[in-house]
Amino acid sequence: MAKKPVILDGLPNTTSKPTDTGIPQRGGAAPAKPVKREGETRLTLALDGATYRRLRLHAAKTDKTHQAILEAALADYLNRMDT
Repeated sequence: MAKKPVILDGLPNTTSKPTDTGIPQRGGAAPAKPVKREGETRLTLALDGATYRRLRLHAAKTDKTHQAILEAALADYLNRMDT
């Protein structure tokens, strides 16, 4: 009985480079850690869904980061409390 020939049609093409789709792929280089500012302390904040949605919408409208909005709001609040 003769052996059946091995068919290699299903193997991936290793001679060409993948096409860049612009979509991030898993397994690539790890994203760079954010640079910590001098004297910076990290804080975790929990928000309810509606408040977080309002923050996201405001950030998109004003082209600001959540960080910048929250820092400005907290500084304003603390300045009002100090007087």
